[in-house]
Order: sequence, then structure tokens, then C-alpha cells
Amino acid sequence: MKSMTAPTAMHQRGRTLLELLIALAIGLVIMLALGTVYLGTSSTTRQSVSVNRMSEDAAIAFKLIGDDLRMAGFSRPRALTLPGGPIIDGVKLTAPDRAFTGAAVRGCDHGFANPAVAFENLTCAGDTDKPAAVAIRFEGDVVNTVAINDNPSDCLNREVTDTLTSVLGPYHLVESRFAASSGGSSGTPELSCGGNGSATFAAQPLVQFVEDIQMRYGITSASQVRRDVVRYVTAAEIDALGGTVDRDWSRVVNVRICLVMRSQNRDQSGSNSYIDCDGNTATSADGLARRAFTSVYALRNASDFLQP
Repeated sequence: MKSMTAPTAMHQRGRTLLELLIALAIGLVIMLALGTVYLGTSSTTRQSVSVNRMSEDAAIAFKLIGDDLRMAGFSRPRALTLPGGPIIDGVKLTAPDRAFTGAAVRGCDHGFANPAVAFENLTCAGDTDKPAAVAIRFEGDVVNTVAINDNPSDCLNREVTDTLTSVLGPYHLVESRFAASSGGSSGTPELSCGGNGSATFAAQPLVQFVEDIQMRYGITSASQVRRDVVRYVTAAEIDALGGTVDRDWSRVVNVRICLVMRSQNRDQSGSNSYIDCDGNTATSADGLARRAFTSVYALRNASDFLQP
């Protein structure tokens, strides 16, 4: 009968403690490298998503404001001379070639102090921390706005029923007022609009995370013989020209708008810098990403009745 013998030393061999420590260290290095790559990729992805959303929100905001600005001052053309126009002192009287001939825009550098009053009574707020605001007017119909009960509508698609009368007959004047505010219904900065589809121009939010609006107005010469922009000015500089609201603001032939958009979530990299509306480097100290976007719009302004 064979006796049971102890296993040989060769069959008892295993990993030494040093080998286990080396393998563990290598594994930790690999895990650390993978974690770093993952965190970096996640941070880059989040930043990319934030920038893309800011770009998309800015595009929507520009579309909403731009649609009205492109219509600013519009009025359907009429014949220059009315049939059977009266002759007074040897001069045959003529009518303007459109019903609406007033100023198409009226802006304030830091918002309106009284946004619920008539266009000619609007005044500017004194708080320099507020974003700019602008009121836009044009002759509306069922073609250039959303038709509601055969009437035009304002920026909130509210029916505009009031009519004005000119020598060319009755017409609808659509007016919309755009501004930015913070702490609204969403608790975040947002672009809002109020129109004359409401008697009080009650505003509602349109786009979130619009933190600031700055506007510069391209004005033509005082004679308005040509529609070339002679310089860009602020709303306060237009008000200081010394004429009536209609005369001074009818010199505006284009508007340059800058929007500062804010990200929804904090940037994982902490504070970051961006180029603001004045072309200067600004810092987002609260960890939220910001970007400034600019667009320019030509206006159907410089009314004929103001020309000499």
C-alpha cells in the first residue's frame, strides 16, 4: 500500500505579496487614467451641450424679435395722389403713399419705466442695471401676422381689434414691446413680449436664459434724403436729438442687437470668461457659462412725411 506524501514545493507555489502590490498599483493607475478621461469627456460634453443650447436659444430669440423688426414701419403702399384731390392756393393736395407714417421703433437703453402706456408716452427707466427694451409698430393684416377672426395679431398671437383711421381709410396698427427680465415665472432671466392685443400690453415670457439685451440704432441724416447709416447711437442719444418722438425715431434705419445668453447649469470647470457686447473680456464668477450673440436688422423706417 502506497503511503501518502506531502505535496511537493512546486505544487505549493503562488503569487508573492510584492507581485500582488504591483498588480494592484497597475490596476489603480489604469482606473485613474480611465476616470480622468471619462470626467474630461463628460465635462467637455456638458460644456458643448450648454453652448449649443445657448446658441439655439439665441437663434430663437433673434427670430422672434427679428420678425417684428423686419416689419417695423411697414404699411401697404397706396397711390401717391388721391383721385379728385382738392387744389388749395394753386397746389393740389396729395396724401402719403401709406396709411401708417409714424416712427416704427422706440427704444430705451435700460427698459421702459411705464411699458403699459401709449407709444408716444413711453419713458425710459433710470436703473442702469436693466437690459434694453424696444417697442415696434407696423400696419398689420392677416397676411403678415397670424390671422385671428380676420384680424391681425401681436407678438403673443393675441388678436388686435383696434383700428386707426387715415386719409386712406381704416387700418390695424400692431405694436409689440420686447424686454428682458429676471425672476419671472420661471425664476430665470428671460425674453418677454407684450403687445397691443392686450389693453395693458401684458407681457409673457418667450425664451429663457436671456440675461441681457443691448441695442444700438443706426440713424440716417436729419434730412433723410438718403437711407445710409451715418452712425450708431444709443436710445438716449436719439432722445437727445431735440425733435419730436416721431421725427427723431424715424431716423432709425437699422438696429444692432446683442443678447447675452446664460447656461442652464453650472460649468464644471468653474468660472469662465466670455466676450461681452462691448467687445471686452468678462468673467462669469458664478460658474455659469455665458455667451454674447449679435445680429443686425434693416427697418422699413425713415417715413416719407418727414422728408423736406
